[in-house]
Amino acid sequence: MKRVAIAGAGIGGLSAAARLAKRGYLVDVYEKNSVAGGKATERLVTTPAGRFRWDCGPSLLTMPHLLEELFAFCDERLEDHLTLHRIDTSCRYHWTDGTVIDENSSFWNLPPVRHYLDYARGLYELSAPAFLERAPRDWWKAFNADLLTHLKHLPKFMNLQSMAELNRSFFEDPHLCQIFDRFATYNGSSPFRTLSTFAIIPYVEAEFGAWYPEGGIARIPDALVNLARRQGVRFHFNHEVTDLDDLEADVRLCNGDIITAHQKWLPESVAGHDMLNHDLACSGWIMLLGLKKRFPRLEHHNILFSDHYRQEFDDIFSRRRLPAEPTIYIASTSKHPKSTDAPEGCENWFVMVNAPAVAPLERKGYEQVVFDRLRAFGVTLAPDDILHQESFSAEEFATRHNAWKGSLYGWASHSIATALFRPPMQHPHHQDLYFTGGTTHPGGGIPLVLLSGKIASDMIASDVPPL
Repeated sequence: MKRVAIAGAGIGGLSAAARLAKRGYLVDVYEKNSVAGGKATERLVTTPAGRFRWDCGPSLLTMPHLLEELFAFCDERLEDHLTLHRIDTSCRYHWTDGTVIDENSSFWNLPPVRHYLDYARGLYELSAPAFLERAPRDWWKAFNADLLTHLKHLPKFMNLQSMAELNRSFFEDPHLCQIFDRFATYNGSSPFRTLSTFAIIPYVEAEFGAWYPEGGIARIPDALVNLARRQGVRFHFNHEVTDLDDLEADVRLCNGDIITAHQKWLPESVAGHDMLNHDLACSGWIMLLGLKKRFPRLEHHNILFSDHYRQEFDDIFSRRRLPAEPTIYIASTSKHPKSTDAPEGCENWFVMVNAPAVAPLERKGYEQVVFDRLRAFGVTLAPDDILHQESFSAEEFATRHNAWKGSLYGWASHSIATALFRPPMQHPHHQDLYFTGGTTHPGGGIPLVLLSGKIASDMIASDVPPL
C-alpha cells in the first residue's frame, strides 16, 4: 500500500486524508498545533460570570452538500455526526445614516438583486464544473453537452471590470453597491481591484444559504478528524513540519500556506520566488469581547460599514496600515437559539476589521478606534460592560498558522493571473509533492478547501494508485 504524509490538519488536509484512506492509502497527518482545523479554531475563556466561547476563524458555512458528499464518499451520513442549522438572516448590514438591511430571503428576491443573481448564476454554471470542482490540468474534462449550453456565459469571464464597477452597473442604491462590494473580502481582496467574475460569491451564498453547526464551527474539523480516523488515518499532533523533504512517504501533501511552503519548507534551489510577485490578500485585526449585556439590534452576523469604503481599501492595500475608518464585522454566536457560548444575559463578540498582511503589525490603541467607530452606530460599550477582551492580528496568524506575513488567503485576486489561476496543486520539480488548502486551487473558505482536498486526492489517486 502506498503511504501518504500530509503536513497540516486544516479542513483541506482533513478532506483529502479521509478520501485517500478510504481509497486504500496509508495516511499520516502531521499538525503543528494540538488540535485540527487550521484557521477554523475556537477560544474558550471562563470569567466570574461564566464561560465564553468564540469561533476564531470562519463564522458560517455555505454549500453544506460538499460535507454531505465527503461523508457519503466514506459510506457515512453527515447528519449522524454533525447538526447544521440554516441561518435565516445570514447578515445584518448597518450604516451610520440609520439604514439597516437584513440579508434574508426577502433581500435575495428584491428585483435588482434577483437580476444580479441571474447574471452571476451564469458565472457559476460555467465555472463550477470546469474550475471549482476539478484540477486546473483537467479543466478540459468538463466539456460535455451540459457545459456547452453554458458557454454563452463565457464573455462574462472576459469582462475586465472590477467587482465594484460591475456592482454599480446593476445597482443605483449605494447601500446595495456596498453590500455586494463586500463579497470581495471573502477571498481577502479589494472590490475596487478584483475582477467582476467574483460576483459568483454572493450567488453561492444566495443559492446554498448560510449554515451554522451546532456547537460552533470547530465542530466541523472535529467531525472530519473522527471521520478520517474511522478510515484508518493516523494523526500526529504537536508535530511541526519545517522541511517537506523530511516527510518519508510515497506521496507528500502540504496543507500549509503554499507561499510559506515554497519560501521556508523547500530547498532554496526550488523555492518559488515568483510567488512573492503578487499582492497578498488581507489579514484581519481581531478582538474577542465577552460582554455582560445584550444588544437586541445586532444579529448573529453583522457588518457596520465604513462611510469611506474606497479609502478603507486604499489604507489596507496601498498605504498598508490599519484602516482609519474601518468596516467592522461582529459575529455573536450567543444569539443562536441553541447556543451556550455566553452566560445568561451576556454576549460573545468576535470583532474583525480587514487589515494589511504585514508582520509585525503596529496596532497599539486600535481597540479605541473600533470602540469610537461603534459609537457612530449607536453601539456604546462602557468599561464595566466588558468581562473579557483580547486582540490579535497578522503577526499571530503568521505564528499560529504559518500564514505568509499573516495573509489569510495567500494571493489577493487583483489581476487576471491571480483571479483565475491559484498557485499550482503539484510542485513542478517534485512530482510526489502536492498542495491543498485555501492558498491554492480553488481558493479560501470552508467550501473551497473541502473541494481542494477532494481535487488533491483525485490527482494523487490518478498519478500514484494506492496499490
